[in-house]
Amino acid sequence: MPRAGSPQAPRLEWILFFTAVVFYAATRFLGISRYPVFFFCDEALQGNLAWELLHNRFRDHTGTFLPPYFLNDRRWAVSLSVYMHLLPVALFGKSVTVIRATSAAVSVLGAAAGGLALKEMRNRFWWAVPLLVAGIPLFFVHARLGFETAMMASFYFCFLWAYFVYRGRNPRWLFAALAFGAAVFYAYTAGQGVMLVTGAALLISDLRYHLRQRKALLAGALLFSVLLAAPYVRYRRLHPGVVQEQLAVLDSYWTHPIPLYEKLRHFGKNYAAGLDPRYWFRPNAAELPRHRMDTLPFLPVFLAPLMVLGMGVCLWKAPRSALHRAVLISPLGVPFSAAVAELQILRLMAMVVPATLLSAVAIDQLLRWLARLRVPYAAAAAACAAALAFQSGKLTRDALVDGPTWSHDYGLYGMQWGAPQIFDEIRRELPSHRAPFLLSSAWSNNPREFVPFFLPASDQPRVQIADIRAWDQQEQPLSGQEIFIMTPEEYGIATGSGKFLVSPPVRTIPYPDGKPGFQFVRVRYVPNAREIFAAEKLARAVLQEAAVSVGPETWTFRHSRTDMGSLEALFDGRPETITRGLEANPFIFEIRFPSPRPVGSVSLSLGAMDQVRLTLKATSPSGEERIATATAPNRPALPSTEVRLPGGSFVAAAIRIEIADGNGIDPTHIEIGEMRVK
Repeated sequence: MPRAGSPQAPRLEWILFFTAVVFYAATRFLGISRYPVFFFCDEALQGNLAWELLHNRFRDHTGTFLPPYFLNDRRWAVSLSVYMHLLPVALFGKSVTVIRATSAAVSVLGAAAGGLALKEMRNRFWWAVPLLVAGIPLFFVHARLGFETAMMASFYFCFLWAYFVYRGRNPRWLFAALAFGAAVFYAYTAGQGVMLVTGAALLISDLRYHLRQRKALLAGALLFSVLLAAPYVRYRRLHPGVVQEQLAVLDSYWTHPIPLYEKLRHFGKNYAAGLDPRYWFRPNAAELPRHRMDTLPFLPVFLAPLMVLGMGVCLWKAPRSALHRAVLISPLGVPFSAAVAELQILRLMAMVVPATLLSAVAIDQLLRWLARLRVPYAAAAAACAAALAFQSGKLTRDALVDGPTWSHDYGLYGMQWGAPQIFDEIRRELPSHRAPFLLSSAWSNNPREFVPFFLPASDQPRVQIADIRAWDQQEQPLSGQEIFIMTPEEYGIATGSGKFLVSPPVRTIPYPDGKPGFQFVRVRYVPNAREIFAAEKLARAVLQEAAVSVGPETWTFRHSRTDMGSLEALFDGRPETITRGLEANPFIFEIRFPSPRPVGSVSLSLGAMDQVRLTLKATSPSGEERIATATAPNRPALPSTEVRLPGGSFVAAAIRIEIADGNGIDPTHIEIGEMRVK
């Protein structure tokens, strides 16, 4: 048996490394279309964007050539991952396997790079890194998904490997480190914070080493950095204000009207929580079930003592070893971007990298202690490999066998299960039916992405995204031939509302736990549906009452029915938090003040409409009234629209505000962001 340091040991290490990489790849690719059990809209988006880019001569939907970022619903937040999918989609087309296999292949590169990084540290267990990564539940889930997050973490491994080579033995690898750092930055928005903090910390930590390099090398690296930054500069010029918009979409506290010290306090609290071992080593039921493996913590508990030992070793060696300092630095940037909003595990995915490296440093130290007891290196290596392989093998088995029923919530706030299964059945049914298929919108974040992903262009017009609730809330054309694809909840609405005659299901797709899932059904209105709708509309026209805190006062509201938001949001100083009317046009607010007050005008921030018509009626304590109207275009939406009372300020006990969409459509959803009574 070769001992540590013997000529045979390096050969054994390489054999173990290649075996570990192959084993890791097997845990990523085996049954990749079956687990995770859902196929998410963001995975479909990657394939759709890559396909669009290929077929539009490398232009996006806006006509931008080689766009630096792509639109994901309301955010320009997808970048490098789309380009990573170009070649696989061009060669093999769009499928669940192709999209996920691309992400998994990048993760194989990352796991291998993590091992090679530790080899630069002369770590004798560098080869074990792929096995360590394979057994991490968090990365097991996401390296098998077509998300950008696993790519970000994988490129972070690659960045550290390249930086270790640059710092340890070959300054020219600085260019590779910069390229992989840019890949982290562009792979996922959270990677921006990772590289901002990590890059700054490594620059300061190794400043003397950097300055000792040849001026030509540093000048070339600076020029290369400018080139790598150019796409981001172009992105900010193409989409001014995009960062503020993204923070608003995330409901970040940085967009809230609170003092700066409160924002900094929130940031510090979130940042510390992202480094808190309890977040990583305890089961996290607050996280969505599709982002975790049943009741397992994000990181396996056995890594906790290893990480503590690894930190101790790195702290001991940091004054003399730049690479050990870099391992200590590697976690610091992970929570930075995640801390700007509420913590969410996708934004913290890069923590897999320092967790693995610190654990491998600890395993190496344990080996050195065992060597003093004359334990052969090969025996220790075999035992380590077997234990780690067993851990990741069991994880793979459990996921493929038990994973489909870990969670029984297959809907919007659970697994969002069903896209491949639904479209398999749609493809079977399309030749037999002429009527459109109306797919539920209630089970997935953005089910529209699935239509172009799974269907050819010729069939896409026949599948529409719809919800039976729309026909239940308002009478709409319904021939009775349309095939609705409903969730169990929607099927219950259709059969229980009293407005529909529901035919026996054409087809039923059971959930993985065997319970009835999606129903393919035809529905038509009952003969007296019109009378039922008329009675319901009269009932909904009755104004609702509520007491609302506005500053130190409590105002009494009577208002049209809403279906989104709260009245308190009208006064929170944030136009992005909207209150939306259910159907009324005009939407009515009647406000009674606790005591008479001067009123001169009311200003409102409203959702976009071709023309908005505001009516303000103020009533004095004696019953005297003053009325004003204002009409203005509001597409795109203005920051605010104001209506002023004639004659200036008027002492009012109550006011009535009517907000009408000038196109006269009724019903309509009128959106109100902010209200100011002045």
